[in-house]
Amino acid sequence: MKIDFNYKFTDPDGTPMPERPPEMVKNDKGEMEEKKYPTFTLRKACINVLLGSRLVETTCPKCKYQFDKPEEIDGEEKLKRYQIAMKIQNSKGLLDIGTKDIELLKTRIALLYPTITSGQAWTILDPHSEKK
Repeated sequence: MKIDFNYKFTDPDGTPMPERPPEMVKNDKGEMEEKKYPTFTLRKACINVLLGSRLVETTCPKCKYQFDKPEEIDGEEKLKRYQIAMKIQNSKGLLDIGTKDIELLKTRIALLYPTITSGQAWTILDPHSEKK
């Protein structure tokens, strides 16, 4: 399926969503100024979910202490995710991507992003899911 990873996420009112909220930073002159971030794209979201790892709640079997640890992913899966991420990063326009890769992206986005992002991403990654 051909996907446009340049899709720009918007708020419900249609305002483009930045990658991060603006923040105050010191410029070269030592003065505070607002730093604005670029619009958040499907490309950025997909690369983030492929290259990042999520924390999984774990319980120690001996002491029953609960803690978060990074999910365990074998080297083969990491390589696969890296290769998909680089394919997305290097794409210029529409990118033909397989259904298994789309399912991986949808699953990861749903786990790691809020509904506003997941809903838009799923609509682009699988336009037929909207009709179900």
